[in-house]
Amino acid sequence: MGFCFHNLGVTESRAIIRYHAEKYRSQWTELLGNTVEERGQVENWLEVEAHNFNPHIYNLTLQVMFSSKMEFSRDENVIRESEEKLSRVLDIYEERLSKSKYLAGDFSSLADLSHLPFTQYLVGPIEKEYMITSRKHVNAWWNDISSRPSWQKVLQLYPTPL
Repeated sequence: MGFCFHNLGVTESRAIIRYHAEKYRSQWTELLGNTVEERGQVENWLEVEAHNFNPHIYNLTLQVMFSSKMEFSRDENVIRESEEKLSRVLDIYEERLSKSKYLAGDFSSLADLSHLPFTQYLVGPIEKEYMITSRKHVNAWWNDISSRPSWQKVLQLYPTPL
C-alpha cells in the first residue's frame, strides 16, 4: 500500500482566499463573479478543483517532489494512478475551456487562480508539462493565467522548492 498524505489545511486556505476576494473586491479585479450566476460558476469550479483536481495533483507532487525529503519511499503506483486520474480531470477541463476562456466563464476568477501553485509544480519540477501542453485549450488557459505579472511576482518571491 502506497503512502498517501491527506491534504489537511487546504479547505482552510480556500476559505482564506474566498475571504480576501470578498473583503478586497473593490480594490482589484472581481474574482468571485459579478452576478449570482457567475458566482455560482466560480463556486462550482472551486469545488471541482478541491475535489477532483487537487487530490490527484497533490499526491503526484508529494510522491515526486517530497518523498525523499519526507523520508518515505516513492510509490510508482501512486504516481501512475494519480497521473491517470489527473489526466481524466484535465480532459474535462479541455472540454470546458473549449467553450469559455476561463473555467467559470469568460472572466478570470478565483477558480482559475486556485490552480496556479500545484500546476506550477506539474509543469516545472515534476516535469509533466505535456499533461498541459497536449491539451490545446488547457494550454492556452495555463499560459494566460501563469503569465500574469502578479503570478510572476509570486514566483520571484517564493521560488519553487527543490
